[in-house]
Amino acid sequence: MSSTGRSSEVLVDVVLWAAALVCASLTLWWSLVSLPPERRLFEGVDKLQHGLAYLVTSLLLFLAAVWRPGRGDGPFARWGVWVVAALIAAGAGIEVLQSFIGRDAELGDWVAEIVAVGLSWGAVAALRAWSRRRAGPPKAGPPPPARA
Repeated sequence: MSSTGRSSEVLVDVVLWAAALVCASLTLWWSLVSLPPERRLFEGVDKLQHGLAYLVTSLLLFLAAVWRPGRGDGPFARWGVWVVAALIAAGAGIEVLQSFIGRDAELGDWVAEIVAVGLSWGAVAALRAWSRRRAGPPKAGPPPPARA
């Protein structure tokens, strides 16, 4: 691979990890420190906000860590299910923490987060499968050496 190709791959990785970190930080900030914008726009907007925050954050994390578009498995490809579990546990933990800081801890918020993580995991799985179908079967290499 050329050095330009390698540097563009590194750049994509850095951008994905940075975007995931920024989204996770904003999610934590709005969950524990400040109230999210437009929180009273319509009934249930907070569920939508929880869902979108977890959808975007988890999708970026999956694309950075588990499966990288056009490049295959990421550095934590085998940890995908554990990443899902960690995100769901983090959502539960944040809801519990909110009850200690005077915010509303709601089961509905956690359900919205679980649905969002599941949707992003499903989207990555579908993209991964589509990418593999598009690439076709693996190219046959030379036969393995004969054993004596």
